Amino acid sequence: MKKTWKKLVCAALAAISVLGLSACTKETVINAYDIAVKNGFVGTEQEWLQSLHGADGADGEDLNIDDVYQWAQEKGFEGTYLEFLQTLGLEYIENNDTEMLAQNITSTVEICCGFTRTVTSSGWGTKSTTYASGSAGSGVIYSVNREKSTAIIITNYHVIYSNSMTVSQGNGQYATVTGVDQTNGISDCVYVYPYGELNYFSSGDTDGDTVLDGDRGDKNHGIRAHVIGGAMDYDIAILVTDASEEYFGENGMATAADLGDSNAATVGEKVYAIGNANGQGIAITSGALSVESEYITMGKTDGSNASVRYRVMRTDAAINHGNSGGGLYNANGELIGITNAKNVEDETDNMGYALPITQVKYLVENMLDNRTRGGYVSRAMLGIETLINASSASIVNGKLTITEEIIVSSTPEAGAAAYGKLYYGDVLQAVTIKGTRYELTRNFILPELLLTVRNGETITLHIDNQGTAKNVEITFSDSHFTKYA
Repeated sequence: MKKTWKKLVCAALAAISVLGLSACTKETVINAYDIAVKNGFVGTEQEWLQSLHGADGADGEDLNIDDVYQWAQEKGFEGTYLEFLQTLGLEYIENNDTEMLAQNITSTVEICCGFTRTVTSSGWGTKSTTYASGSAGSGVIYSVNREKSTAIIITNYHVIYSNSMTVSQGNGQYATVTGVDQTNGISDCVYVYPYGELNYFSSGDTDGDTVLDGDRGDKNHGIRAHVIGGAMDYDIAILVTDASEEYFGENGMATAADLGDSNAATVGEKVYAIGNANGQGIAITSGALSVESEYITMGKTDGSNASVRYRVMRTDAAINHGNSGGGLYNANGELIGITNAKNVEDETDNMGYALPITQVKYLVENMLDNRTRGGYVSRAMLGIETLINASSASIVNGKLTITEEIIVSSTPEAGAAAYGKLYYGDVLQAVTIKGTRYELTRNFILPELLLTVRNGETITLHIDNQGTAKNVEITFSDSHFTKYA
Protein backbone atom coordinates (compact mmCIF):
# COMPACT_ATOMS: atom_id res chain seq x y z
CA MET A 1 0.00 0.00 0.00
CA LYS A 2 1.07 3.58 -0.54
CA LYS A 3 1.53 5.69 2.58
CA THR A 4 0.84 9.41 2.35
CA TRP A 5 0.41 12.20 4.84
CA LYS A 6 -1.39 15.47 4.29
CA LYS A 7 0.71 18.61 3.94
CA LEU A 8 0.08 19.04 7.68
CA VAL A 9 3.44 17.30 8.22
CA CYS A 10 5.67 20.35 7.92
CA ALA A 11 2.97 22.77 9.00
CA ALA A 12 2.58 20.92 12.29
CA LEU A 13 6.31 21.11 13.00
CA ALA A 14 6.49 24.76 11.94
CA ALA A 15 3.65 25.81 14.20
CA ILE A 16 5.38 24.60 17.35
CA SER A 17 9.08 24.22 17.96
CA VAL A 18 8.65 22.09 21.08
CA LEU A 19 6.48 18.96 20.98
CA GLY A 20 5.22 17.25 24.11
CA LEU A 21 4.67 13.59 23.23
CA SER A 22 1.80 12.50 25.44
CA ALA A 23 1.94 8.80 24.57
CA CYS A 24 5.13 8.40 26.62
CA THR A 25 5.02 6.76 30.02
CA LYS A 26 7.42 9.49 31.13
CA GLU A 27 7.48 13.14 30.13
CA THR A 28 9.43 13.60 26.90
CA VAL A 29 10.05 16.91 25.16
CA ILE A 30 11.42 16.93 21.62
CA ASN A 31 12.61 20.01 19.77
CA ALA A 32 11.53 19.88 16.11
CA TYR A 33 14.54 21.93 14.97
CA ASP A 34 16.83 19.35 16.58
CA ILE A 35 15.00 16.68 14.59
CA ALA A 36 15.74 18.57 11.37
CA VAL A 37 19.44 18.94 12.26
CA LYS A 38 19.59 15.24 13.17
CA ASN A 39 18.29 14.48 9.66
CA GLY A 40 20.89 16.64 7.90
CA PHE A 41 19.59 20.23 7.94
CA VAL A 42 22.36 22.87 8.05
CA GLY A 43 21.39 26.35 9.16
CA THR A 44 19.77 28.39 11.92
CA GLU A 45 16.38 27.61 13.44
CA GLN A 46 14.89 30.62 11.64
CA GLU A 47 16.28 29.36 8.30
CA TRP A 48 14.84 25.96 9.02
CA LEU A 49 11.39 27.43 9.75
CA GLN A 50 11.52 29.34 6.48
CA SER A 51 12.54 26.22 4.57
CA LEU A 52 9.38 24.45 5.72
CA HIS A 53 7.26 26.69 3.53
CA GLY A 54 9.02 25.48 0.37
CA ALA A 55 8.47 27.20 -2.95
CA ASP A 56 5.37 29.11 -4.00
CA GLY A 57 3.90 28.87 -0.52
CA ALA A 58 3.88 25.09 -0.51
CA ASP A 59 5.05 23.14 2.52
CA GLY A 60 8.41 21.40 2.20
CA GLU A 61 8.19 17.74 1.19
CA ASP A 62 11.61 16.36 2.11
CA LEU A 63 10.79 15.38 5.70
CA ASN A 64 11.03 11.63 6.33
CA ILE A 65 8.44 10.95 9.03
CA ASP A 66 9.79 7.43 9.61
CA ASP A 67 13.17 8.87 10.61
CA VAL A 68 11.46 11.35 12.91
CA TYR A 69 9.54 8.51 14.59
CA GLN A 70 12.72 6.49 15.09
CA TRP A 71 14.46 9.55 16.53
CA ALA A 72 11.53 10.13 18.88
CA GLN A 73 11.80 6.53 20.12
CA GLU A 74 15.49 7.06 20.84
CA LYS A 75 14.50 10.08 22.92
CA GLY A 76 12.02 8.06 24.96
CA PHE A 77 8.75 8.03 23.01
CA GLU A 78 7.03 4.69 23.73
CA GLY A 79 3.83 4.95 21.72
CA THR A 80 2.93 3.25 18.46
CA TYR A 81 3.57 4.70 15.03
CA LEU A 82 -0.06 5.81 14.65
CA GLU A 83 -0.01 7.36 18.15
CA PHE A 84 3.06 9.33 17.09
CA LEU A 85 1.29 10.66 14.00
CA GLN A 86 -1.74 11.58 16.10
CA THR A 87 0.51 13.43 18.55
CA LEU A 88 1.75 15.59 15.66
CA GLY A 89 -1.81 16.15 14.50
CA LEU A 90 -1.19 14.25 11.27
CA GLU A 91 -3.62 12.12 9.28
CA TYR A 92 -2.54 8.73 7.94
CA ILE A 93 -4.01 7.79 4.57
CA GLU A 94 -3.64 4.39 2.93
CA ASN A 95 -4.08 4.36 -0.83
CA ASN A 96 -4.22 1.49 -3.29
CA ASP A 97 -0.90 1.78 -5.12
CA THR A 98 -1.87 0.28 -8.47
CA GLU A 99 1.40 1.38 -10.09
CA MET A 100 3.39 -0.71 -7.62
CA LEU A 101 1.06 -3.67 -8.11
CA ALA A 102 1.46 -3.34 -11.88
CA GLN A 103 5.21 -3.75 -11.47
CA ASN A 104 4.63 -6.87 -9.38
CA ILE A 105 2.34 -8.29 -12.06
CA THR A 106 4.91 -7.73 -14.80
CA SER A 107 7.38 -9.82 -12.79
CA THR A 108 4.92 -12.75 -12.73
CA VAL A 109 4.32 -15.34 -15.45
CA GLU A 110 2.02 -18.26 -16.08
CA ILE A 111 3.84 -21.56 -16.53
CA CYS A 112 2.47 -24.48 -18.54
CA CYS A 113 4.19 -27.87 -18.69
CA GLY A 114 3.51 -30.84 -20.91
CA PHE A 115 4.11 -34.52 -20.12
CA THR A 116 3.63 -37.74 -22.02
CA ARG A 117 3.21 -41.07 -20.29
CA THR A 118 3.16 -44.63 -21.47
CA VAL A 119 0.66 -46.91 -19.76
CA THR A 120 1.45 -50.61 -19.97
CA SER A 121 -1.37 -52.85 -18.77
CA SER A 122 -1.13 -56.57 -18.09
CA GLY A 123 -3.75 -59.26 -17.95
CA TRP A 124 -5.13 -60.67 -21.22
CA GLY A 125 -2.01 -59.72 -23.11
CA THR A 126 0.23 -56.69 -22.74
CA LYS A 127 -0.98 -53.38 -24.12
CA SER A 128 0.83 -50.02 -24.13
CA THR A 129 -0.85 -46.66 -24.61
CA THR A 130 0.88 -43.29 -24.72
CA TYR A 131 -1.02 -40.17 -23.79
CA ALA A 132 -0.27 -36.52 -23.08
CA SER A 133 -1.13 -34.37 -20.09
CA GLY A 134 -0.47 -30.81 -19.03
CA SER A 135 -0.17 -28.80 -15.83
CA ALA A 136 -0.35 -25.10 -15.03
CA GLY A 137 1.45 -23.06 -12.40
CA SER A 138 3.17 -19.74 -11.83
CA GLY A 139 6.64 -18.23 -11.85
CA VAL A 140 8.44 -15.09 -10.72
CA ILE A 141 11.10 -13.36 -12.81
CA TYR A 142 14.36 -13.41 -10.84
CA SER A 143 16.54 -11.59 -13.34
CA VAL A 144 16.37 -10.25 -16.89
CA ASN A 145 19.27 -10.20 -19.35
CA ARG A 146 18.28 -7.31 -21.64
CA GLU A 147 21.28 -7.89 -23.91
CA LYS A 148 20.30 -11.50 -24.61
CA SER A 149 16.54 -10.87 -24.18
CA THR A 150 16.23 -13.79 -21.75
CA ALA A 151 15.13 -14.22 -18.15
CA ILE A 152 15.73 -16.47 -15.15
CA ILE A 153 12.44 -17.53 -13.54
CA ILE A 154 11.75 -19.07 -10.13
CA THR A 155 8.98 -21.62 -9.66
CA ASN A 156 8.13 -24.61 -7.48
CA TYR A 157 9.74 -27.95 -8.24
CA HIS A 158 6.34 -29.65 -8.21
CA VAL A 159 5.17 -27.38 -11.06
CA ILE A 160 7.70 -28.79 -13.55
CA TYR A 161 7.77 -32.38 -12.22
CA SER A 162 5.46 -35.35 -12.76
CA ASN A 163 6.33 -38.59 -11.00
CA SER A 164 6.14 -42.07 -12.44
CA MET A 165 3.41 -44.06 -10.74
CA THR A 166 1.30 -47.19 -10.78
CA VAL A 167 -2.42 -46.70 -11.30
CA SER A 168 -5.31 -49.13 -11.05
CA GLN A 169 -6.87 -50.26 -14.33
CA GLY A 170 -9.77 -51.96 -12.65
CA ASN A 171 -10.43 -55.70 -12.38
CA GLY A 172 -7.30 -56.09 -10.30
CA GLN A 173 -5.03 -54.92 -13.11
CA TYR A 174 -2.44 -52.17 -12.73
CA ALA A 175 -0.65 -49.95 -15.19
CA THR A 176 2.86 -48.60 -14.84
CA VAL A 177 3.13 -44.96 -15.89
CA THR A 178 6.53 -43.73 -17.07
CA GLY A 179 7.70 -40.50 -18.62
CA VAL A 180 8.51 -40.23 -22.31
CA ASP A 181 9.13 -36.54 -23.11
CA GLN A 182 10.63 -35.83 -19.71
CA THR A 183 13.90 -36.49 -17.93
CA ASN A 184 13.72 -37.93 -14.41
CA GLY A 185 10.15 -36.66 -14.17
CA ILE A 186 11.00 -33.10 -15.22
CA SER A 187 9.06 -31.73 -18.18
CA ASP A 188 10.88 -31.04 -21.42
CA CYS A 189 7.92 -28.99 -22.60
CA VAL A 190 7.75 -25.77 -20.55
CA TYR A 191 6.24 -22.49 -21.74
CA VAL A 192 5.85 -19.21 -19.87
CA TYR A 193 3.22 -16.57 -20.56
CA PRO A 194 3.63 -12.94 -19.41
CA TYR A 195 0.62 -11.05 -18.10
CA GLY A 196 -1.88 -10.24 -20.82
CA GLU A 197 -0.85 -13.06 -23.15
CA LEU A 198 -3.49 -15.50 -24.35
CA ASN A 199 -2.64 -19.02 -23.28
CA TYR A 200 -2.59 -21.28 -26.35
CA PHE A 201 -0.70 -24.06 -24.64
CA SER A 202 -1.39 -27.57 -25.90
CA SER A 203 -0.18 -30.61 -24.00
CA GLY A 204 -0.10 -32.68 -27.19
CA ASP A 205 2.23 -33.01 -30.19
CA THR A 206 0.84 -30.22 -32.39
CA ASP A 207 3.40 -30.26 -35.19
CA GLY A 208 4.00 -33.97 -35.64
CA ASP A 209 7.65 -33.97 -34.55
CA THR A 210 6.92 -36.43 -31.66
CA VAL A 211 7.76 -33.72 -29.12
CA LEU A 212 5.19 -32.02 -26.92
CA ASP A 213 4.68 -28.51 -28.16
CA GLY A 214 3.01 -25.51 -26.54
CA ASP A 215 3.57 -23.13 -29.45
CA ARG A 216 0.71 -23.22 -31.96
CA GLY A 217 2.37 -20.60 -34.12
CA ASP A 218 -0.25 -17.98 -33.25
CA LYS A 219 0.69 -14.39 -32.41
CA ASN A 220 -0.10 -14.75 -28.74
CA HIS A 221 1.91 -17.81 -27.86
CA GLY A 222 4.14 -18.64 -24.94
CA ILE A 223 7.90 -18.34 -24.59
CA ARG A 224 9.80 -21.62 -24.45
CA ALA A 225 11.70 -22.17 -21.19
CA HIS A 226 14.09 -24.81 -19.93
CA VAL A 227 14.68 -26.17 -16.45
CA ILE A 228 18.28 -25.43 -15.43
CA GLY A 229 18.17 -26.28 -11.73
CA GLY A 230 15.99 -27.62 -8.98
CA ALA A 231 15.80 -29.29 -5.58
CA MET A 232 12.81 -31.46 -4.72
CA ASP A 233 13.46 -31.27 -0.98
CA TYR A 234 13.21 -27.48 -1.11
CA ASP A 235 10.42 -27.39 -3.75
CA ILE A 236 12.31 -24.82 -5.83
CA ALA A 237 13.27 -24.90 -9.50
CA ILE A 238 14.68 -22.31 -11.88
CA LEU A 239 14.08 -21.82 -15.60
CA VAL A 240 15.82 -19.89 -18.33
CA THR A 241 13.73 -18.63 -21.24
CA ASP A 242 14.47 -18.57 -24.92
CA ALA A 243 15.15 -15.09 -26.29
CA SER A 244 12.16 -12.75 -26.56
CA GLU A 245 12.95 -9.21 -27.58
CA GLU A 246 9.30 -8.30 -27.12
CA TYR A 247 9.26 -9.12 -23.40
CA PHE A 248 12.85 -9.28 -22.16
CA GLY A 249 14.63 -6.95 -24.59
CA GLU A 250 15.61 -3.32 -24.00
CA ASN A 251 12.01 -2.13 -24.31
CA GLY A 252 10.34 -5.23 -22.90
CA MET A 253 7.66 -4.76 -20.27
CA ALA A 254 8.64 -7.81 -18.18
CA THR A 255 10.64 -6.87 -15.09
CA ALA A 256 12.56 -8.71 -12.40
CA ALA A 257 10.96 -8.81 -8.96
CA ASP A 258 12.32 -6.56 -6.23
CA LEU A 259 13.50 -9.03 -3.60
CA GLY A 260 12.75 -8.15 0.01
CA ASP A 261 13.99 -9.59 3.31
CA SER A 262 11.59 -12.26 4.54
CA ASN A 263 13.53 -12.48 7.82
CA ALA A 264 12.40 -8.92 8.54
CA ALA A 265 8.72 -9.63 7.79
CA THR A 266 6.35 -9.22 10.71
CA VAL A 267 3.00 -10.70 11.67
CA GLY A 268 0.02 -8.65 10.55
CA GLU A 269 1.62 -6.77 7.67
CA LYS A 270 -0.25 -6.45 4.39
CA VAL A 271 0.66 -8.97 1.68
CA TYR A 272 -0.40 -9.76 -1.89
CA ALA A 273 -0.34 -13.16 -3.61
CA ILE A 274 0.06 -12.99 -7.39
CA GLY A 275 -0.19 -16.06 -9.58
CA ASN A 276 -2.03 -18.18 -12.12
CA ALA A 277 -4.96 -19.10 -9.87
CA ASN A 278 -6.73 -22.27 -11.08
CA GLY A 279 -4.84 -21.93 -14.36
CA GLN A 280 -7.13 -19.09 -15.43
CA GLY A 281 -4.53 -16.34 -15.74
CA ILE A 282 -2.55 -14.09 -13.44
CA ALA A 283 -4.62 -12.66 -10.60
CA ILE A 284 -4.07 -10.85 -7.28
CA THR A 285 -5.40 -11.67 -3.82
CA SER A 286 -4.58 -9.80 -0.64
CA GLY A 287 -4.45 -10.46 3.06
CA ALA A 288 -2.15 -10.38 6.04
CA LEU A 289 0.98 -12.27 7.02
CA SER A 290 -0.46 -14.67 9.59
CA VAL A 291 2.77 -16.38 10.74
CA GLU A 292 6.21 -15.15 9.71
CA SER A 293 7.94 -18.53 10.10
CA GLU A 294 6.74 -22.06 10.76
CA TYR A 295 7.16 -25.60 9.42
CA ILE A 296 4.79 -27.82 7.46
CA THR A 297 5.28 -31.45 6.48
CA MET A 298 4.13 -32.71 3.08
CA GLY A 299 4.50 -35.83 0.99
CA LYS A 300 7.48 -35.82 -1.32
CA THR A 301 6.83 -34.66 -4.89
CA ASP A 302 7.98 -37.97 -6.40
CA GLY A 303 5.04 -39.82 -4.85
CA SER A 304 7.20 -41.95 -2.57
CA ASN A 305 6.28 -42.64 1.03
CA ALA A 306 8.86 -40.10 2.17
CA SER A 307 7.82 -36.71 3.53
CA VAL A 308 9.54 -33.32 3.44
CA ARG A 309 9.53 -30.57 6.06
CA TYR A 310 9.41 -27.05 4.63
CA ARG A 311 9.96 -23.75 6.42
CA VAL A 312 7.19 -21.42 5.27
CA MET A 313 5.36 -18.19 5.91
CA ARG A 314 1.60 -18.39 6.42
CA THR A 315 -0.94 -15.95 4.97
CA ASP A 316 -4.71 -15.61 4.78
CA ALA A 317 -4.47 -14.24 1.23
CA ALA A 318 -6.28 -16.68 -1.05
CA ILE A 319 -3.90 -19.21 -2.62
CA ASN A 320 -5.36 -21.70 -5.07
CA HIS A 321 -4.20 -24.43 -7.44
CA GLY A 322 -2.07 -22.75 -10.08
CA ASN A 323 -0.68 -20.19 -7.62
CA SER A 324 2.23 -22.54 -6.98
CA GLY A 325 5.49 -20.81 -7.90
CA GLY A 326 3.93 -17.34 -7.78
CA GLY A 327 4.94 -14.45 -5.57
CA LEU A 328 3.96 -13.18 -2.14
CA TYR A 329 4.66 -9.43 -1.98
CA ASN A 330 4.63 -6.99 0.93
CA ALA A 331 3.03 -3.54 0.99
CA ASN A 332 6.22 -1.98 -0.38
CA GLY A 333 6.05 -4.17 -3.49
CA GLU A 334 8.95 -6.38 -2.39
CA LEU A 335 8.89 -10.12 -3.04
CA ILE A 336 9.00 -11.89 0.33
CA GLY A 337 7.90 -15.42 -0.61
CA ILE A 338 7.17 -18.02 -3.29
CA THR A 339 3.70 -19.49 -2.78
CA ASN A 340 3.72 -23.29 -2.71
CA ALA A 341 0.87 -24.80 -0.68
CA LYS A 342 -2.45 -24.38 1.08
CA ASN A 343 -4.27 -26.23 3.83
CA VAL A 344 -7.22 -28.04 2.25
CA GLU A 345 -8.74 -29.65 5.35
CA ASP A 346 -12.53 -29.33 5.48
CA GLU A 347 -12.61 -27.27 8.68
CA THR A 348 -9.68 -25.00 7.78
CA ASP A 349 -9.99 -21.63 6.07
CA ASN A 350 -7.48 -19.10 4.77
CA MET A 351 -4.24 -20.94 5.47
CA GLY A 352 -1.86 -20.58 2.52
CA TYR A 353 1.91 -20.92 2.57
CA ALA A 354 4.94 -19.41 0.88
CA LEU A 355 8.63 -20.30 0.95
CA PRO A 356 10.57 -17.34 2.48
CA ILE A 357 12.38 -15.37 -0.22
CA THR A 358 15.61 -15.01 1.77
CA GLN A 359 15.99 -18.80 1.75
CA VAL A 360 14.87 -19.00 -1.88
CA LYS A 361 17.49 -16.45 -2.95
CA TYR A 362 20.24 -18.54 -1.33
CA LEU A 363 18.89 -21.61 -3.14
CA VAL A 364 18.70 -19.89 -6.53
CA GLU A 365 22.25 -18.55 -6.32
CA ASN A 366 23.45 -21.99 -5.21
CA MET A 367 21.75 -23.66 -8.19
CA LEU A 368 23.11 -21.06 -10.62
CA ASP A 369 26.63 -21.69 -9.30
CA ASN A 370 26.07 -25.40 -9.99
CA ARG A 371 24.32 -24.85 -13.33
CA THR A 372 26.98 -26.59 -15.40
CA ARG A 373 26.82 -29.62 -13.07
CA GLY A 374 23.07 -30.14 -13.29
CA GLY A 375 21.75 -27.23 -11.27
CA TYR A 376 21.51 -29.11 -7.98
CA VAL A 377 21.75 -27.55 -4.50
CA SER A 378 24.96 -28.18 -2.57
CA ARG A 379 24.64 -27.24 1.10
CA ALA A 380 27.54 -26.97 3.56
CA MET A 381 26.98 -29.12 6.65
CA LEU A 382 28.55 -28.50 10.06
CA GLY A 383 27.70 -31.97 11.34
CA ILE A 384 25.83 -30.74 14.41
CA GLU A 385 22.27 -30.60 15.67
CA THR A 386 20.84 -27.54 17.39
CA LEU A 387 17.87 -26.73 19.57
CA ILE A 388 16.15 -23.64 20.90
CA ASN A 389 17.14 -23.23 24.55
CA ALA A 390 14.98 -20.16 25.15
CA SER A 391 12.67 -17.92 23.16
CA SER A 392 11.07 -14.52 23.75
CA ALA A 393 9.03 -11.94 21.85
CA SER A 394 9.45 -8.18 21.90
CA ILE A 395 8.40 -5.13 19.90
CA VAL A 396 11.38 -3.60 18.08
CA ASN A 397 10.87 -0.50 15.91
CA GLY A 398 7.15 -1.19 15.78
CA LYS A 399 7.57 -4.85 14.76
CA LEU A 400 6.81 -7.94 16.81
CA THR A 401 10.08 -9.87 16.88
CA ILE A 402 10.98 -13.33 18.16
CA THR A 403 14.48 -13.95 19.53
CA GLU A 404 15.76 -17.46 20.18
CA GLU A 405 18.84 -18.74 22.03
CA ILE A 406 20.40 -21.50 19.91
CA ILE A 407 22.60 -24.18 21.46
CA VAL A 408 24.51 -27.13 20.03
CA SER A 409 22.64 -30.29 21.09
CA SER A 410 25.06 -32.89 19.73
CA THR A 411 28.84 -33.07 19.64
CA PRO A 412 30.00 -33.53 16.01
CA GLU A 413 31.59 -36.81 15.04
CA ALA A 414 35.01 -37.32 13.46
CA GLY A 415 35.06 -36.14 9.86
CA ALA A 416 32.40 -33.45 10.37
CA ALA A 417 33.33 -29.86 9.54
CA ALA A 418 32.76 -28.80 13.15
CA TYR A 419 34.60 -31.77 14.70
CA GLY A 420 36.88 -30.53 17.48
CA LYS A 421 35.48 -27.01 17.07
CA LEU A 422 31.96 -27.12 18.51
CA TYR A 423 30.69 -29.01 21.53
CA TYR A 424 27.44 -29.89 23.24
CA GLY A 425 26.01 -26.85 25.03
CA ASP A 426 27.82 -24.19 22.98
CA VAL A 427 25.58 -21.16 22.43
CA LEU A 428 25.61 -19.96 18.79
CA GLN A 429 25.43 -16.18 18.78
CA ALA A 430 26.57 -15.02 15.34
CA VAL A 431 28.40 -16.12 12.19
CA THR A 432 30.68 -14.27 9.78
CA ILE A 433 30.53 -15.41 6.15
CA LYS A 434 32.45 -13.68 3.35
CA GLY A 435 33.18 -10.74 5.67
CA THR A 436 29.57 -10.15 6.74
CA ARG A 437 28.42 -10.83 10.30
CA TYR A 438 24.93 -12.27 10.84
CA GLU A 439 23.29 -12.44 14.26
CA LEU A 440 21.84 -15.90 14.94
CA THR A 441 18.58 -14.81 16.53
CA ARG A 442 16.51 -17.64 15.01
CA ASN A 443 17.30 -21.34 14.68
CA PHE A 444 16.69 -21.37 10.91
CA ILE A 445 19.20 -18.61 10.09
CA LEU A 446 22.44 -20.62 10.27
CA PRO A 447 21.41 -23.65 8.15
CA GLU A 448 20.03 -21.32 5.48
CA LEU A 449 23.17 -19.18 5.48
CA LEU A 450 25.21 -22.34 4.92
CA LEU A 451 23.59 -22.47 1.46
CA THR A 452 25.82 -19.49 0.58
CA VAL A 453 29.07 -21.26 1.53
CA ARG A 454 31.19 -22.86 -1.19
CA ASN A 455 33.89 -25.54 -1.18
CA GLY A 456 37.14 -24.31 0.40
CA GLU A 457 35.59 -21.32 2.17
CA THR A 458 35.99 -20.54 5.88
CA ILE A 459 33.32 -19.19 8.20
CA THR A 460 33.69 -17.82 11.73
CA LEU A 461 31.18 -18.81 14.39
CA HIS A 462 30.89 -16.50 17.38
CA ILE A 463 29.87 -18.64 20.35
CA ASP A 464 29.52 -18.70 24.11
CA ASN A 465 31.36 -21.72 25.51
CA GLN A 466 30.46 -22.15 29.17
CA GLY A 467 30.41 -18.41 29.74
CA THR A 468 33.47 -17.64 27.62
CA ALA A 469 33.13 -15.81 24.29
CA LYS A 470 35.01 -17.55 21.48
CA ASN A 471 35.49 -17.19 17.73
CA VAL A 472 35.64 -20.54 15.95
CA GLU A 473 36.87 -20.80 12.36
CA ILE A 474 35.59 -23.70 10.25
CA THR A 475 36.77 -24.52 6.73
CA PHE A 476 34.62 -26.65 4.45
CA SER A 477 36.01 -29.27 2.09
CA ASP A 478 34.19 -31.32 -0.53
CA SER A 479 33.12 -34.03 1.94
CA HIS A 480 31.24 -31.49 4.06
CA PHE A 481 28.55 -30.80 1.45
CA THR A 482 25.22 -32.53 0.89
CA LYS A 483 23.62 -32.58 -2.55
CA TYR A 484 19.92 -31.90 -3.11
CA ALA A 485 18.48 -32.43 -6.59
